[in-house]
Amino acid sequence: MKEKLSKDKFDTECWANDNIRDPYQVIAELFSASDMFHLNNTIKKLMECCISPKMYQCKPPADVLLYSRIIHSAIKAADVLKEKQSSEIIIYENDLLNNKYFISHRVLHDDWTDFPRFLSRKEYCNPYLAFRKFFKYQSLDTWLTIWKNIVDGALCPEEARFSINELSVYIHLIKLVEAAHLIDVRETVHVRGRLKKRTVEGC
Repeated sequence: MKEKLSKDKFDTECWANDNIRDPYQVIAELFSASDMFHLNNTIKKLMECCISPKMYQCKPPADVLLYSRIIHSAIKAADVLKEKQSSEIIIYENDLLNNKYFISHRVLHDDWTDFPRFLSRKEYCNPYLAFRKFFKYQSLDTWLTIWKNIVDGALCPEEARFSINELSVYIHLIKLVEAAHLIDVRETVHVRGRLKKRTVEGC
């Protein structure tokens, strides 16, 4: 029993230096270490490189490794959270663009940077739908393999190319990050016990 409790279920020790067992706190830590804009941009650049002969050179390899581990953990956390039917927070039609539902706690961010671009209206109101669609498209193990192959293919241009539907994989990964971002904004108030700073009035 002790061994099970100590297992790094979400593989966070390699980037957060902590065994985080709560999937919500995995997401909170993820957005404490990075943000939606940079994660999505990294996914885009890695996808571009993994399907072409050029090597990824936008960030140092150590940064890419960090981002790859963060997204790996996010995929595992989303797999647990996909079973939740909906958020306790109900968003009404006339309040969809209220920034308290999507703007992060980061001081330098603005509405445009934090607004999701790929989620449908239903997914925006209920981000758990995006998680369920993500794993309906591929299983957890397959997603982890796909993500590893994307990173490997981007960093090692001589590696054999693998066959994926690039557009579908890209959209699903971006939606995963956007849904996680919304859950973090709406449903977590602390990171490892430290209250988040809120920049939006009323949040």
